Amino acid sequence: PIFGQLAGHDPTVVLNAAQIVAAQVDAVDLNFGCPQAIARKGRYGAFLLEEPEVALALVTTLAKHLEVPVTAKLRLLPTLSATVDICERMQHAGASVICLHGRTRQQNKHRSGSADWDAIAEIVRRLDVPVIANGGVGSMDDVTRCLEYTGAAAVMSSEGVLENPALFCANKDPTSGMYL
Repeated sequence: PIFGQLAGHDPTVVLNAAQIVAAQVDAVDLNFGCPQAIARKGRYGAFLLEEPEVALALVTTLAKHLEVPVTAKLRLLPTLSATVDICERMQHAGASVICLHGRTRQQNKHRSGSADWDAIAEIVRRLDVPVIANGGVGSMDDVTRCLEYTGAAAVMSSEGVLENPALFCANKDPTSGMYL
């Protein structure tokens, strides 16, 4: 499936952008996970989780007006209870899938630390929609361990795939079986 990921804080502007791409994608994902300074300046990404009503308005607006599913990518909040709350509220607002990065906004770049798969597993238990686990995945073995440990429906990797583009084929050519 192809997800088109959008970011922003104005539901009307983001809806207009989503309507442009909706016919070319299988789902529209809202980015509430970006921890970069540009996201603070632009009022989007993980910084928008400090304004949960705005984030929820984005999910509600898109879910109400699009024919494709709306998903939400976010990071852990400072407490597990706050993370559970926002994930449950996003599900209720219309998110068809939640992708959860197992690190907080503050855990980026040189302060990344380990991804909290326990928190992801708790979100999986609490939600009725599929959860995609993100964070701490650098190899196909990590993918398997993450899926087994968290019970997530799928795994997303960003840094791991940048470092190892063959991650999801276990570093083997899918046709020949030769190691890449």
